[in-house]
Amino acid sequence: MNPSGERKALASQFDVIKLGHLDSDQFTVILGFLIATKVFLTLPSYITKRIGTGAWLTIAFSGVLAAVGLWGWVGWCKATGNLGFVPSVRLTLGRVMGDLTVLAVTVYFVLVTSFSVRVFAGGAVIGLLPEFPIEILIVIVVISSIYAAWLGLETVARAAIFFYPLIVLTIVIVGLGSYRIFDIRHLHPVLGMGFPSILREAAVQFGIYGGIAMAAIFKSYLRNPDQLPKAAFTGLSVATLFMMASVILVSAILPYPENTRHVIALGVIARTVYLGRFLQKIEALFTFTWFFASAVHASTCYMVTLVLLCQLMNTRTYRPLVPGVGLLTFGIAALPTSIHAAGRLLSAVYTYLGSFSVVLGPVLYLVAKVRGTEKAAARISQTLGALIQSPEYSEDTPGQLSRPQGEEQP
Repeated sequence: MNPSGERKALASQFDVIKLGHLDSDQFTVILGFLIATKVFLTLPSYITKRIGTGAWLTIAFSGVLAAVGLWGWVGWCKATGNLGFVPSVRLTLGRVMGDLTVLAVTVYFVLVTSFSVRVFAGGAVIGLLPEFPIEILIVIVVISSIYAAWLGLETVARAAIFFYPLIVLTIVIVGLGSYRIFDIRHLHPVLGMGFPSILREAAVQFGIYGGIAMAAIFKSYLRNPDQLPKAAFTGLSVATLFMMASVILVSAILPYPENTRHVIALGVIARTVYLGRFLQKIEALFTFTWFFASAVHASTCYMVTLVLLCQLMNTRTYRPLVPGVGLLTFGIAALPTSIHAAGRLLSAVYTYLGSFSVVLGPVLYLVAKVRGTEKAAARISQTLGALIQSPEYSEDTPGQLSRPQGEEQP
């Protein structure tokens, strides 16, 4: 094969769609949204039902296990350099196993998007709009979220940065406004059902951090790749602290087992906050910001899904895929018959596919070390970098080389 043919073959395998770049702060915030938004859904009541007053410690220990998984993802990202996620997985595991692995991760994000939207819509119907068709709410969330994904990765990141302070402020208002009914004694016994139970549940529930795979999926879209470890671990730490604080708030206000009887525990607490004559309760404000948190979470999941599909198919644009992905998630979201069923399905997705997503990082890192993937990735990155600088390179279509001027069409 001539040099031009070799470069074309290399580009067709390892070049990926161009989507712009994120800075480290944007990366940290969207990773935090991806992990922590579940506190607005069923996580507080679900985790306290499993482990009682020691639920916040379970989240802490699960976060430690997730940090080990993130260490593996970051190490693997360093070993594979600036190559795209899918080409890196293929280089590490081979074409067949690599594609199957990426498909499993894609299924995880599709299911998380669908069931999270269903749980949010169910909570909104229960709390605010009891006569409103739930399918309409699902459509509203899906359309608003996937439209942000349609506009691009940087748009999703800017939306996350914009709504982040508002959402944090709302949670602070809920926490401060409910101080009269906050009772630290409700957190006793601190270890809940016992330290062995906490460790056992932490080993089962660390799948709630399955979103950390996003650190590797977006690695080739980070403006400064050297800041990936710091941005990823900061996002994980902030999300863990946010979830721990939310569970502590719920447990201290709603004593066990009362806190296990409410599907959306933070929404119940928001109803109790009194802010004066003209703003009796902040439930509406809470739900308003909660909608944006869910929308940003869904937009990020959509963006991850579209990036994975584009890299699998090596296409130059993801927009033709947007309607199909949106309809797929709507169809899956409409399947559960109740919010409880959707919550159980979402928990199962976190337990199995989420755990797989966390463990996958260290596995890929170890395989890359054993197979010497780092050297191959460095060589390919160097060749691909030279190809991109070549005048015959076409950025419009990944994996394609434009014909040199004057060359005839065969």
